[in-house]
Amino acid sequence: MRETEDPRNVQLAVRTHGADPHAGAETVNLAASADLVQRFCRNAFAARCPDDINTRLAEHGYASGNTGVDLAHAFVMIAVDEKDGNPDLIATDEDYLSSAYRVALGREPDEGGAKDNLRFIQDTGNRKQMLRSLLQSEEFKNQS
Repeated sequence: MRETEDPRNVQLAVRTHGADPHAGAETVNLAASADLVQRFCRNAFAARCPDDINTRLAEHGYASGNTGVDLAHAFVMIAVDEKDGNPDLIATDEDYLSSAYRVALGREPDEGGAKDNLRFIQDTGNRKQMLRSLLQSEEFKNQS
């Protein structure tokens, strides 16, 4: 990303029925992006989305039309709240990082990635930028 770019303009590739799978989409419509939502559910919950996923996403700050990073961030916060058993929308940097990897990549962070990304979060305070980097990774793009 160029330094002059507004991070809100970074596009997340979203596969929608009948659309070019490599086309970018700045905003995400939940109804049109069911595959992405199901993918995040599989990664976060190891299952299909719960029936109340739209309500839970809204409770965690996501509104249809927000960016793909905002959608992933809401899933991360849901996963953190489930992990700590407290629906308070608060996460330690370590829990946020672990949940971000799980939501975006379907796995726990490797030691090197965890160390580098945790340092990035702690140095910048920008969790969403770290999450964006996971969503722009080749590993994310190559998931089915």
